[in-house]
Amino acid sequence: VEDHRLAYEMLPYLMNRVTSRANQLWTKTLREHGLTIGRWQVLSVLSRFDGSRVGTIADLSGGEQPAVSRVIDQMERDGLVNRRPALDDSRAVQVWISPRGRELLDELMPHAEAFVNRMVRTLSDDEIKLMNRALERVFSDLQEGD
Repeated sequence: VEDHRLAYEMLPYLMNRVTSRANQLWTKTLREHGLTIGRWQVLSVLSRFDGSRVGTIADLSGGEQPAVSRVIDQMERDGLVNRRPALDDSRAVQVWISPRGRELLDELMPHAEAFVNRMVRTLSDDEIKLMNRALERVFSDLQEGD
């Protein structure tokens, strides 16, 4: 019982440590390419959901909308993304990766894949799948009652 309680109490701490350490290590690579974690998150979201609205990008990246909007402003200024009016709602704006942003993303993807492989190198495929499912459920549980 004591071991279970300790593991239970340590879970948020360990999740935070993993995230902090991963961001710390990944930031070194991003800096070499002139990016921050925030900019990488925007590019990552757009790589899968190009043309998303700022609110969607904020939700998917885990950021606050005003902060993500500022990052997108900077990225647009630097030629990494473009904003265009949404076709279905003239008041809404969609964000698209520019050719320069796509080039940077393509350049970084092998580094990102190697980084993720390093993080999970001692886990089996089944353990990785289990961890993904468990974290998705934890995230979903935290979304309830927002």
